[in-house]
Amino acid sequence: MKRLFKKTTYLVLILLISSCNTSKKEQKIIDQSEAVKEDKLYTIDTEGVLVSWTAYKFTDKLGVSGKFDDFKFSGTNNAATIESLLKQAKIEIQTASVNSNLEIRDTKLVDSFFKVFNTDTIVGAVVEADQGKGIFNLKMNNRTHPLECAYLFKNDTITLSAKIDLNIWQGEKAMQSLNKVCYDLHTGTDGISKLWPDVDVQIKLPVNTK
Repeated sequence: MKRLFKKTTYLVLILLISSCNTSKKEQKIIDQSEAVKEDKLYTIDTEGVLVSWTAYKFTDKLGVSGKFDDFKFSGTNNAATIESLLKQAKIEIQTASVNSNLEIRDTKLVDSFFKVFNTDTIVGAVVEADQGKGIFNLKMNNRTHPLECAYLFKNDTITLSAKIDLNIWQGEKAMQSLNKVCYDLHTGTDGISKLWPDVDVQIKLPVNTK
């Protein structure tokens, strides 16, 4: 009887241990499955994209800001990382849609700058993105040059920022043309009329996560 009792007890312990191990394995599989489900996929909300700019006049560099109302944005959907989402991003901006909140100035920008600049459409594409820095290939005046940019992902929005030197795209003639029709408006307290070649650009890309 004692031997039978010992054998029975031994078998029960084996069954209990086996059951516990099985439960742990099953739980581990469930946990791994849940982890996979928690992986995020990012997509740009193209309806909410905003393209803004700041140009500068006067010797002391006063900023004049605006945006573009007509553009087409395209890129990768359901990317696993923000960097993957950005690397295929491309934007085509119609310069006739420039909006500085002043119609008479917008007309001058179109007629005396962009037309002289041979740029009906500005085309840009992100070719590199890593750790908040990237390279943006920018085409204007029938010339394509790489442009360094920075990006930040915060509050479900990617903000791309870059500083453009129009001289790189041979924009001198277009700047002279615009400065001529806006001579008085570009004249500061020092009596000098000046339009800077520097333009700051910012593109905001709302991101959906699923």
